[in-house]
Amino acid sequence: MISQKVTFVEARGNIVRDCPGTKNHICCGYKTIDLVEGCILSCSYCILKSYINSPDIKITRDYDYIFSQLNVAMEKEKNHIMRFGTGELSDSLALDQRFDLNRPLIQFFGEKKKALFELKSKWAYIEHIRDFLNPYIIISFSLAPQSIINKEEKKTSPLYKRLKAARRAQDAGCFVGLHFDPIIIYPGFEKDYEYLIHDVGRILDLERVIWVSLGLLRFPPRLFEEFLEKRRKNLLFGEFIRGEDGKYRYIKSERIKIYTMLYNQLKSKLDSLFVYFCMERSDVWKAVTGINLDNNEGLIKLFDKRIHDLYGGAL
Repeated sequence: MISQKVTFVEARGNIVRDCPGTKNHICCGYKTIDLVEGCILSCSYCILKSYINSPDIKITRDYDYIFSQLNVAMEKEKNHIMRFGTGELSDSLALDQRFDLNRPLIQFFGEKKKALFELKSKWAYIEHIRDFLNPYIIISFSLAPQSIINKEEKKTSPLYKRLKAARRAQDAGCFVGLHFDPIIIYPGFEKDYEYLIHDVGRILDLERVIWVSLGLLRFPPRLFEEFLEKRRKNLLFGEFIRGEDGKYRYIKSERIKIYTMLYNQLKSKLDSLFVYFCMERSDVWKAVTGINLDNNEGLIKLFDKRIHDLYGGAL
């Protein structure tokens, strides 16, 4: 049941945009499609709370307008394989079964065969789109230990359903993405994430996981105040520092330690897994992976190579 008011709005301005990056941090060059603004799920750490002022859900169905912007973006890009997604201002799947929002985009990208379209979600239901899926669609799920899902990700699907839905997407011929983001430090988190990665390796075909992102918890001051007020102990465990972008993050030495632990565990399951960090500096990349990335272009080229290795000449 949807508690928020849902409004269908006319498409205006830039619906297709660059993913908002962070200055002096490595960004992957992702493009967002603002199909929906607002979310019916209730994650305590959700950054949308800090910059979407209305609790209402706004949806645009002006697909011709969106397709025109997608075509322009694809025509402009001559050097890289483009990646698009609808998961920036909302969950990609939470409203999809009810309003059939993504199917026109799924068909558009399947016909274009020039770029990848990622549906990123914590809502594990894909049966309504399964028959329309094609190789250019990436079904992705945000993953966390079930204890965090229970406490901090209200109204979302449990972990086992997310993993089973990802496997169904693989069986339907899609590559899937996995997003460990936000990774949260709390007593016993190390063992919980070890079990989580074990389940990933047990349930999924790792050869058909196109990418895995790692991102530790970060949030703006407004959410920090809310966490303090509501005594959200899971979200305040650890030592934080406020970065140049104003967001609070775990201190760098702790981030490097945790990234290294998870990176090595994932690579132990399959060494060829493509693992990247969301919004981290070049020195963190170097410390964890040994890879020298001086700018965004370096990471985008790694994505290009990964996609080419998996798709060959199909993109």
